[in-house]
Amino acid sequence: MKTRSACPNFPSILTEPRPTSVVGLLLLPALPFLPSCEYGDAGPPLVIQRDSAGIEIVEAMRPLWGDSSLWSIDPDPVVDLTLSGTGPAHEFHRAHSMSQRTDGSLMIADGSSREVRVFSANGEFLGSFGGSGDGPGEFRSLRRIESAGDTLLALGRGRVTVAAHDLTLVRTFEIDPWTIDLHYLGGGWILPEVSRPVLPRDGLAGPVRRPEPLVLLDLEGTRIDSVGEMPGAEVYVLVRDGSYVGTAPHFFGKRSHVAALGRHILLGSSDRMQLEEMDLSGNLVRVLRIPDYPLDLSAAQIASERDFLLDRLTPGNPLRAPFEAAPASETRPAFTQILVDPAGAVWLELHRAQSEEDQSEDWLVLDADGTWLGTVEMPDRFSMSAITREAVLGVWWDELDVEHPQVLRLTRD
Repeated sequence: MKTRSACPNFPSILTEPRPTSVVGLLLLPALPFLPSCEYGDAGPPLVIQRDSAGIEIVEAMRPLWGDSSLWSIDPDPVVDLTLSGTGPAHEFHRAHSMSQRTDGSLMIADGSSREVRVFSANGEFLGSFGGSGDGPGEFRSLRRIESAGDTLLALGRGRVTVAAHDLTLVRTFEIDPWTIDLHYLGGGWILPEVSRPVLPRDGLAGPVRRPEPLVLLDLEGTRIDSVGEMPGAEVYVLVRDGSYVGTAPHFFGKRSHVAALGRHILLGSSDRMQLEEMDLSGNLVRVLRIPDYPLDLSAAQIASERDFLLDRLTPGNPLRAPFEAAPASETRPAFTQILVDPAGAVWLELHRAQSEEDQSEDWLVLDADGTWLGTVEMPDRFSMSAITREAVLGVWWDELDVEHPQVLRLTRD
């Protein structure tokens, strides 16, 4: 067992190279914490590291930053695409997936116009493609965009559009219609993230958490390999007198999330603060966890969320009955999104219920070696979608709910 500690007499030990044993996808039980020094005022070690069956286990025991954050976000934007020009290209509705390309230019998906728009690093409009329709380069829905080197991938319902750096159409290919995101793993490999609904023909009832497949594709949509599966979202299927009534998510229900970490895959189910790192053959090589991370959920919080959602459903709404019957989890989900920055640090968006979305986004940050750094708070009414070394990218809503895609300065002290 190895530790990284702030104790005065405790040596700093570097991480060994990661093992590459062939191990099936699994969730490892929490390993016991073994004290390694007299902590005194310095507290326990930051990280305990050990191997189990050839898998590196990294347990972060406490945040390096303590109760404060040493990284900060400047709310005054470096670039605001709503204000950097005029005309329809600078008007946004349901904007998402804002990210930076390799040449510094910015791209964003506008869900309302179903356009992919590209801007210079200073916010000058450079061009777009898309629009509503079924033709080549058009979308019935525009769910996500992703950079694959100099290639741009745009995900619509059941179809991926591949565009060159200059936005010319390269190809389209069919994909599972329930794909909600794409993750580029380098080398021309893509990991689609799928979330299928439970349908009446499935014949299921009560609490359901169906596994979702993890399948690798190339940039032409050809299946490369299966790398396992992940637990799907917790939903409740209401059946009365043998007839399907409807499906609703659990209150504070759990689901899984994935992200690309270079040529590896990060997978985490939000049941706890834990991530599994797999290679492209589906072998588990590392586990990052924060043991006993508090996920307490009070009866008052559950009641508030239930009332918040039911107030938005009229008595005659067919969704109301399954929502009224849906159970609540005993704990809140640990996180709702995983992002990886260029330095290899892992950012986990801490869960907010729908009744809590007036609160600012908080992101828990793990360093590349698994050290728990602390938490970074986003400015009010700002939602982050990507991170660079010196900035975060996302959308801010003003007091009139006008959307402002922005680049905000990130200071790493």
